[in-house]
Parts: sequence; structure tokens; C-alpha cells
Amino acid sequence: MMKTNDQEKQIQQKISATLVTLLLIAAVCLCLYVSIQVLGRGYASFGGYSVFRVVTGSMEPSIPEGALTLTKKTDIQDIEIGDVICFRSKSPTMIGKTITHRVIDVFQGAQGEILLKTQGDANTSYDEYYVTSDNLVGKVVWHSKSNNVFSKAVGFFSNKYGFLACIALPCLLFAGMILRDCVKNIKNDMKRTLELLAQQDVESQRMQEQSRADEQPLQEQVPPQQTTETYDEMRERIRAELIEELKQNNGGEQSKTE
Repeated sequence: MMKTNDQEKQIQQKISATLVTLLLIAAVCLCLYVSIQVLGRGYASFGGYSVFRVVTGSMEPSIPEGALTLTKKTDIQDIEIGDVICFRSKSPTMIGKTITHRVIDVFQGAQGEILLKTQGDANTSYDEYYVTSDNLVGKVVWHSKSNNVFSKAVGFFSNKYGFLACIALPCLLFAGMILRDCVKNIKNDMKRTLELLAQQDVESQRMQEQSRADEQPLQEQVPPQQTTETYDEMRERIRAELIEELKQNNGGEQSKTE
């Protein structure tokens, strides 16, 4: 019963370790995926949706500062006047930054391309550079209230320190688990090696004892070594027997002669 409980605990521990490993692998893959997108185009998108944090009050009161926006990737032809969009700024002072403003006009350029004229609700003037299909991110389909928990979390991971932490932490955890497994495997290998050596020592000792036990009867069967005195006694006894036999033979011959 105790052995069964131990086996169940070991199975549960293996399942838990596997799940944790899979979650860490998924987290690392997610971080790498986000990192590649952010480094490539400045923001991350999942299934055509992106999350941004409003850092200014240019869209107040419609969208307060510190709010989160959910932006859906939308073709520029489907954008209408009044829509709130996110786009990458072309202004020299803010180039590459994501801006959330409202579309106040839609028209065609000299080359037939669609141009969007934008302006923040709280701004007194429209944006200097028009939005084209090249720098359009998408249409805002939802926004949160100001400075909620999720907004603060996104704000933290949006800066360089939070972004590095988002990448480094799962990687460090994953590396730590790999190192732990390696150390565990090394310990198990050493334990098995020591057990094998101990088993070999026991087997060698048992074979030596068996060999000594097999040699003992053979030693008992070896006749004791004969000493010089024993040989002398045997020689004298044989000589005496020969002399006695000769005497008897001589006595018999004399009786026949008489």
C-alpha cells in the first residue's frame, strides 16, 4: 500500500513538472514571438488585434489618458470619418510612435491612394502628416477606463525594463528548470553507478567465498606428506619381512635334504 502511494506521488510530481515545463516553454515562445514583432514593426499583434496604452490626454474625454485600447487590423478602404484609429507617426519628432486619433477626413492623394486626416479630440489642430496604408495599424474597437490594473501592467511591460523582464524572466525560469533536471539526472546516474559498483563488490566477494569452499575438499583429499622417519620405518619393516621370509625358505630346504 505504501509503495502504491509512493508511485502515485511520483506520477503526480512528474505530471506537475511536465505541465510547468510546457507552460514555461509556451511563455518563452510567446515572449520570443512578441519580441520579434516589436523589433520588426514596433508593436505586437495576435490574430489581427493589438493592445495599446494611451499615454497622453489628446483624446479626452472620449478616451482618457492611461486607458487601454483594443485595435483591430482594418483595411484603409473600410475606415470612415469619425473612426478612432491607431497609426505609426511620421512626424520627425515622434516618428515610429503609435498614435491614437480620430479620422476627420478621408480623401485620395495625387497617386490615387487613400489618405486619412486625423486629429485628437482634445487638440486644437489636426495632425500634420496624413495616415496611409503603410503606417495604419487598425481601428479602435474598444477602450478601457483610465489607469486600471491591466493598463498599469501594459505600461510596465511597454518600457524597456519591463520588456526585458518579460523576455528574461521566462527564459531564466526555463533555463533553471533545465539545469535542475540536468543536476537531477547526474545525481541519479551517480547513484546507479555506486549501486552497480556495490553490487559488483558483493558478487565478487560471493564468488571468492564459493571458490574457497570448492577448494577445501580437494585439500582434504591430498594425502599427508611422508617424512624421512616414516620412510626409514617402512624400509626396516620391509627388510625384516624379507629376512624372515628367507629364513623360512632356508629352513624348508634343509628339512628336505635330511
